[in-house]
Amino acid sequence: MNGAGSAPVAPARARRPVLAAHCVLAAFGGLFFAGSFAYPWTNPEDGTIGAGALPRVAGLLLLLIGLGLVWQELRAGSVLEGDGHVEESAGRSDGERRTTRRKLVVVTAAMVVTALLIPVLGMLPALAVMTLFLTAVVERMQWPAALATSVGVLVVSYLLFIVVLRVPLPFGLLDPALWSSP
Repeated sequence: MNGAGSAPVAPARARRPVLAAHCVLAAFGGLFFAGSFAYPWTNPEDGTIGAGALPRVAGLLLLLIGLGLVWQELRAGSVLEGDGHVEESAGRSDGERRTTRRKLVVVTAAMVVTALLIPVLGMLPALAVMTLFLTAVVERMQWPAALATSVGVLVVSYLLFIVVLRVPLPFGLLDPALWSSP
């Protein structure tokens, strides 16, 4: 018993699904970090921040956070207040669990397809298309709201990365250098 007459609390233990999620987080961070070395840290022409800076810093942070979470889970396990260490979430039907798993697979596939579209469409249009797909198809938002969200992501990303930070993102087939005469 712990406290005044409350039920005993089971000792925390590492959960495989939680460990897997943290490992995936660390792996994504490691992939972004490793992939960032294909781009320069700074632009040689003017010394401004290069295309490799953001994915390198974000990837390293994601890798370290993921590894820290793995270490914490292995060392202390996880306990959610009131969950009693129940592996499956109570109160959810099999259909709800299947829907959640399906959404996870669809979102993961959308991220992979988006990564493959970046060399063709460019970074910002590919992310806008992914946002439109996720909001309209996966989350089933109304088309006007999904389209507005996608355009909003495109505009904010453009202003932040191109205008303010001057990060040279991949433009894909929209790159003016690709279409200029030699």
